[in-house]
Amino acid sequence: MNKTPLLIWAVVMTMTSCQQKPATVVVDTEAIKAELTIFMDEYSVAYKAMDINKMTAFCTDDALFLGSDPSEFWSKQQITDYFMAQGLDSTMKLEYVIDRREILVAADGNSAIVVEQFVLPIISPNMPVRCINNVVKVSDGWKFDLLSWNVIPRNEDIPVINAAFE
Repeated sequence: MNKTPLLIWAVVMTMTSCQQKPATVVVDTEAIKAELTIFMDEYSVAYKAMDINKMTAFCTDDALFLGSDPSEFWSKQQITDYFMAQGLDSTMKLEYVIDRREILVAADGNSAIVVEQFVLPIISPNMPVRCINNVVKVSDGWKFDLLSWNVIPRNEDIPVINAAFE
C-alpha cells in the first residue's frame, strides 16, 4: 500500500499545528464609544454650521451617502456638491437635538455603527430622522464610510401616508 497520502497528511498537520495563533486583542468598547461620541458631536456642529470642508473631512474618500429620498444615493464628491448648494442658501436653518444615539462597536474595535435619531424641521417637523452611520478607524482617527438618513414615521401613521400616495 502506498504511504504517500499518509505522509502528506502528517506533514500538513504538523505544519498547521506549528503556526502561531493570532493574539487576542482586548478592545475597550467604552473608550471607543467615548471617542465616537466626541466625533459625532463634532460632526453635528460642523453640519449645523454647514462647514462643508470639515464635514467632508470626516469622511473616507469612498464614503457612500444615502439621503432620505430614494434618488439620494451619492458619492463623497456628489454629497460635497450638494452641501455646497445647501451652504449657499442663507435661509436654511439646521437646528436639531439628538434624541437618541446608540453606538455598536465591532469586536476588533476598528469600526462601529452609530445610530442617531432626531427631528429635523426642514425635513419634517413631525417625523423623526434616523441616521445610520458606519465609521471606520483610520490612521488619523475615525471617519464615515456610510451615512444613511431615513425618515421614520410611527407605525400608526403608515396607513395615512399610504393613503396620501393613492
